[in-house]
Amino acid sequence: MKMRNFAGGLLGGLAVLGWLSGCTSDPRTQQIISSTWPFSKQTARANPDFVAAQAANAPGIAAAIEARPDAIAVMLRQTRSDTSGVETMISADGAQLMFDAGMLVGSRGFGNDLMAADVSQSGALVRGLHAGTSTRIMSFIDGNDNVAPRAFKCEITPGDAASVTIGAREVSTRLVTEHCHGELADFFNYYWVLPGNGEIVQSSQWASPLIRSISMRKIAQVRS
Repeated sequence: MKMRNFAGGLLGGLAVLGWLSGCTSDPRTQQIISSTWPFSKQTARANPDFVAAQAANAPGIAAAIEARPDAIAVMLRQTRSDTSGVETMISADGAQLMFDAGMLVGSRGFGNDLMAADVSQSGALVRGLHAGTSTRIMSFIDGNDNVAPRAFKCEITPGDAASVTIGAREVSTRLVTEHCHGELADFFNYYWVLPGNGEIVQSSQWASPLIRSISMRKIAQVRS
């Protein structure tokens, strides 16, 4: 039953992402992105950093919280660190996700956020399409408001070829599964990886015990 419920959430989230990312080939894309749902429907005015990213035609993703079918949003790149390369994506309501070459390393504004993560071992195996074992460290706020790191052992398994639609373009990827377990949780991550350069164009990644998994897909940029 647990696996059935998880699969239902993943497939539902990816169906939403397919609709959102498919819209980017429509001439009305800018309007669609402007009016798409933020994670919090109480937002009356878009976050200024989101508006600035939209004006700059920043790269974006569509994201859906798998445990909450109504929590979906377009997120645009707010910043990219010159030193670490970590990208911060922001939604219209100011929620943020941080990525290191497609691997989720942080969240803000969701509650029970992922404060930081070292996913270098997992990332190398996933992007290289290699099977193997890795250790990932994920840090969360504990009951005393301290940042507490938690370790997870993960098994990386490359799978079959799979097509992903980005805007009007269909790309060929390999599906890679990451199964992680530790004292805090046992979870699966899924990555759709371009074989040529290791780019992660779609994923389902676990963020925290309360947020659980977030489905994400890259969207085509709007060209003016």
